[in-house]
Amino acid sequence: MTFSPAIPEPWPWIALVALPLLGLWLAWRSSHTLGTGTRILFASLRGTVFIGLAVLLLNPGEWKQPEQKEEKLHAVLLDRSASMAVRDVGDATRWSGGLGVAQTIAKEGGDKVKAFSFSDTLEGDALKTGLKPDGQASAIVHSGIGLFSGASGLGRKLASITIISDGRQTREDAAAELILRARAAQVPLHVVPLGGDWGGRDLILHATRRLVMALPGKPVSVSVSLENRGLGLIKPRVQLVDAAGKTQAERDVELDSGSKKTVVIEVPKLAGGDYRVVCATQEGEDITRNNEDRLRVQELTSRTRVFIAEGAPYWDSKFLAQLLREQGFMDVRAIYRLNDERYFRVDAGSSEPIVSGESTFPETAEDFAKLDLIVLGKGAEGFLDAKRIEALKSFVRDRGGALLLARGKSYSGKLPELEALEPVEWGVAMEGEFRFEPGSVGEAAGLFGQALPEAQDPLWRQLPPLRDVATIAKLKPFTQVMVMGVKPAVGREERVPLLAAKHFGRGVVVALNADGLWKWDFDPQARKLGNMYEEFWTQLLQWTASYAEFLPGQELSLRLSETNAKLGRGVRASIGWRGGKDVPKPMVRVFRDGKAIKDIAASEAEGDAEGRRSWTALLQMETPGTYRIQAFNDGKPGPEAVLNVLAPPTEQESLAADPAFLTELATATGGRVWNATNAADLAKHLLAPPPDLAANFEKATWQALWPQAWLLVPLVLLLAFEWWSRRRLGLL
Repeated sequence: MTFSPAIPEPWPWIALVALPLLGLWLAWRSSHTLGTGTRILFASLRGTVFIGLAVLLLNPGEWKQPEQKEEKLHAVLLDRSASMAVRDVGDATRWSGGLGVAQTIAKEGGDKVKAFSFSDTLEGDALKTGLKPDGQASAIVHSGIGLFSGASGLGRKLASITIISDGRQTREDAAAELILRARAAQVPLHVVPLGGDWGGRDLILHATRRLVMALPGKPVSVSVSLENRGLGLIKPRVQLVDAAGKTQAERDVELDSGSKKTVVIEVPKLAGGDYRVVCATQEGEDITRNNEDRLRVQELTSRTRVFIAEGAPYWDSKFLAQLLREQGFMDVRAIYRLNDERYFRVDAGSSEPIVSGESTFPETAEDFAKLDLIVLGKGAEGFLDAKRIEALKSFVRDRGGALLLARGKSYSGKLPELEALEPVEWGVAMEGEFRFEPGSVGEAAGLFGQALPEAQDPLWRQLPPLRDVATIAKLKPFTQVMVMGVKPAVGREERVPLLAAKHFGRGVVVALNADGLWKWDFDPQARKLGNMYEEFWTQLLQWTASYAEFLPGQELSLRLSETNAKLGRGVRASIGWRGGKDVPKPMVRVFRDGKAIKDIAASEAEGDAEGRRSWTALLQMETPGTYRIQAFNDGKPGPEAVLNVLAPPTEQESLAADPAFLTELATATGGRVWNATNAADLAKHLLAPPPDLAANFEKATWQALWPQAWLLVPLVLLLAFEWWSRRRLGLL
């Protein structure tokens, strides 16, 4: 028994002396008329009661320690997947290093420890002889959950889990569920990471874009990315193979270890259909399934309908209109403003200008619906009024049209109504000449490296520089800069966006911040590099038209939420509609190896803020591979997309350890990260005896003794007896 006073010390101890003395004095004084023996009896009764009260102030009792619960079990999970066979734990394999840790813990713990192996699921005894690291999958999270869900048949509650692994997960399971279960059960996850950054020897090939547009009469460029991991200097041959297995084109590449390279295979003519890009297996290569990729070539059969408006005719505008009229896949109409009362136009299919006294710039939604792309030169204020600008905005925003500002800022001074469409805020004119420098953003968007030579091609540095470049005061939100203009200066370089693009609603606006591209056609040095003027403009205009939501001639658009999806993951196909009188009845058809395998009904989605209608369909493929997705409207074929469903990673695809994943598990559950060389310390930590009384004291509870009948009842009876006696003797 001990004391835990309810009032601060030393007052309880003072009361232990003062209260009995006070009780004795009061009892003696109040019984002065009685005899000595009776007075002593009353004083004793009163003193005994006051001693009891003083003791109660000391709050006698004892601290009760929490009762010891049932003995729990320490589980050990040892990774048995094939990646554990890598020899990078000193001179040993990850498996042998991990097995040594498990044996040390089991030896120290005896029946308090049970070790399990795991690969794609939780297995049996990890310490039985004959086990090898040859599991073809690794499921750390799934195996850990198995311990909590009773799959192991433990029969006892868990005290801790120790995971011995390289941390690689080939099965896609979210760690959150395992962490949640461990926290709920108050079971820390200790981890022993094994291995380092070990990469398998591999040549990785993939098509940069799996849907390639083929323009009538134009060569088709297929861009292929190659990466060499640990194979030394190799010289693979990349082949473009059609569905019948015939090689359409090939290109030899030289690639050293650790390097990546993008190559372009150009074919003068390529029919629409399914193709493969293939590299032969290299000597010593560990992974071969990524030596080929699939793509789809889509022929654009609809002519791109282009309208050009130029208010200040110049060499650039004259050359551009003449060039585009020569393209067999474009219908070009052009209008030129000479002054307020004189215009001349050139209609599609004709090279003779027609002089007119009024502008024929599109006025209504019906006029704009006949176009895919509008090109504005300088002096746009001579064509545009508030009504036309509003119709132009609707053409781009609602109908997915494309607008190209071909000579930078298209108006003088301010034109606030048009400024909302532009991807940039224009600054002042700059002096000097600027080199044309494509960037990685333009390459990723498919303009360079496919439609045009790749961004790093030295050809771009050899082209004549451009003039009439303006500063860019501000890039609008979501504007992407495809090309930079570079001008050498003293000790530095001046850089300014030269080609910028921005989606506006369903359409796109592209601004070329320069004049003088006509030199690319006239300059003798430029002509030696090929017909870059023609290539640039035809590809830029076609790319601009296709960068919008709708392809030329298509009333429907098709977009996938992702083009590279993991197996079992749903992909959303979104179908847009330009608008019109006849509401479409869209559906989605899935093709595999040229054959239709399923039709999926599309459901109308909720309209957006502008009331534009769209439909969605959910795609979920059951097997990995490359699929062609095509939208149909009441049986009529529409736009296409390519979906690549990735196979689950195998143990051999990457042998690099992932200690960060294991650390996340330990940190989130109150566990610790241990080194394999500290196996003995880990065992001692797990198997340490319960905390001593001092540490356990914080969890103890105080149990007071005074609220007991055997203590309180006698005190009450003594007081009652004294009161009754005093009343009989006439003292009350």
